[in-house]
Amino acid sequence: MKYYYLESLGCPKNLVDSEIFAGIIENNDYQATSDPSLAEVIIINTCGFILDAKQEAIDTILALSELKKTGVCTKLIATGCLIRRYFNDIKRDIPEIDHLIDLKDFPSFSDIFTAPYNLKRRQLTPAHYAYLRISDGCNNHCSYCAIPSIRGKLISEPLDLLVAQAREMAASGVKELIVTAQDTTQYGYDWDNKSHLIELLTELENISDLNWIRLLYLHPAHLSNELIDHICQSDKICHYFEIPLQHAADHLLEDMNRKVDQKRIREIISRIRNNDPQAAIRTTFIVGHPGETEQDYEVLMDFIEEMRFDRLGVFTYSEEEGTPSAALPDKIDDDTAELRRDQLMAIQMEISKIAMNRYYKKVIRVIIDEKSDDKEFDYIGRTAYDCPEIDGVVYLYGDAKPGEFKDVNIIDTWEYDLVGKILTGKEEDNE
Repeated sequence: MKYYYLESLGCPKNLVDSEIFAGIIENNDYQATSDPSLAEVIIINTCGFILDAKQEAIDTILALSELKKTGVCTKLIATGCLIRRYFNDIKRDIPEIDHLIDLKDFPSFSDIFTAPYNLKRRQLTPAHYAYLRISDGCNNHCSYCAIPSIRGKLISEPLDLLVAQAREMAASGVKELIVTAQDTTQYGYDWDNKSHLIELLTELENISDLNWIRLLYLHPAHLSNELIDHICQSDKICHYFEIPLQHAADHLLEDMNRKVDQKRIREIISRIRNNDPQAAIRTTFIVGHPGETEQDYEVLMDFIEEMRFDRLGVFTYSEEEGTPSAALPDKIDDDTAELRRDQLMAIQMEISKIAMNRYYKKVIRVIIDEKSDDKEFDYIGRTAYDCPEIDGVVYLYGDAKPGEFKDVNIIDTWEYDLVGKILTGKEEDNE
């Protein structure tokens, strides 16, 4: 048996590419292994979005290249966003790589194994949830972001092909479909300059075997009132709004080319909460962008304390060459940016602790993800308000199987996670 090892770095969108690479190599009679030391072929699908991601990708390549010295690994293959962005530099500086494959160059990857290929994915997530990438590329051109220069312009997948793909996933056992793109709200804009996301969602909601549909990357500038209403009125779409806001000071939003101001952001949040007070809003912010004054930071801090987001991440600005933000004056030093990030995350921890407490002694529907490695608990699951690999979890007592939905009585709450007991219908479950 021939083995391959695949390391997929970065975002869920990159994972979809990794699933296609995995499908191609398995179609060529290789079998996956979780132990890279056993692999004849090692594939690294890199991220090149920000400095930390680039460093992680390079470190991973260098670490796995050491396995070539053992004689088992005969092919080290690198692909992904980092390769697209720095192809010639990597080719020159890391000679240990046998094959550099440009971003999404699946034919060249298949040529390595001298066999025909198809684009059938090999699902790399657990059997009960999967990602549906509805478009690739981005037309937003946020001033700090290198994605358009890496992934190119927005290209939406044909609606009928996405629905067919979703039906196939559901038939194979997928219960939760996670819809992803650089900006899901702009799905179909490249066809006729308007969004077709609601049209796609309506088709996906008609797939009976799907229980949950989760939307990621809702850009606030294109998040319409109609889409908010559709999500909140749906019994199948998770009432989970991931909206990357990035800042709250208007002049910084303008400098970032976010095409939205704080007034509109407040309107969006108000509409969501008026539709469904239980809906979860997840967002991210960037601190340390050039020109961010202490007053701007205080505006952001006050905004976070007032809005009390259910889920929140804060990142320090990463200067990316070739982006408009990189040319701006008034740089913020790393220590200041990191201090601001840490202060905001400390505020959010207290907000989250209070938010989690509202679930105490409530019964919540939970999807079971896996058996727990912690001997104190039996399983780990998630609510409809939590995305895998991003948000919190529910630590569970009781019997279940991954992929099942269970009613759970919450018996303890932490800063970001919950503890619950799986209900069996017996009277003692409610005691």
